[in-house]
Amino acid sequence: MRKSKSLATPRAYQSPLREAQAALTRERILMAAKDYLERHDIETLTLRHLAELAGVSAPTVYAHFATVDDLVAAFFQWLRPRLGLQKPLPPLEHFSELPKALFPNYEAYGALLRSLMNKPSWDRQRGADSEQRHGRWIATVGEALPGLTPDQRRRGAMVVSAFWSPTVWRWLMDTCGFTPKEAEQVASWAIDTLVAGLKRNASGLADAPADKPTPHATRKERKR
Repeated sequence: MRKSKSLATPRAYQSPLREAQAALTRERILMAAKDYLERHDIETLTLRHLAELAGVSAPTVYAHFATVDDLVAAFFQWLRPRLGLQKPLPPLEHFSELPKALFPNYEAYGALLRSLMNKPSWDRQRGADSEQRHGRWIATVGEALPGLTPDQRRRGAMVVSAFWSPTVWRWLMDTCGFTPKEAEQVASWAIDTLVAGLKRNASGLADAPADKPTPHATRKERKR
């Protein structure tokens, strides 16, 4: 009796050359998205139009990004290291050095950041990423100041970190009218001041006492 040949399942194989070509195509698409978003609202971008801008076919774009939300998520991750936001945090004593390290990156991508900020699809990505970002800020403050309560750590870390964020960078530049160097200086000073306050007395970040009833409310209570 003849033995039947076993039908081996073919292994999926992706050649290094094909992987490199796919990575280059993905980068080309993301760069086209960057050029578009520097001048236009993210909510107006479609994958088909992005294919035209990148000089590739629409199916090629869909192969990398099935939806616009997938594109925005990938673009968010593409942009973060270019802004310097993927680097490990320094110790608490060196937090005030972060504006000098990060603000020039924000300036280089200024048109893009201004176009993306406060847009619903972009805010969804920031919200999805918030736990990771906030967690490491809180952990760094907690390691340096173990005597703080959990609420004091969280509140202190969040307010300190605000002063090296793209949002506050934009506020210092556009609303306050500071030069780039002034913005760095002001943000560093604010961080130093806040860190000193955390070390000296963080009681103001504890839960606020319950509001005392007003005399009027007290009289009403007496009548009941």
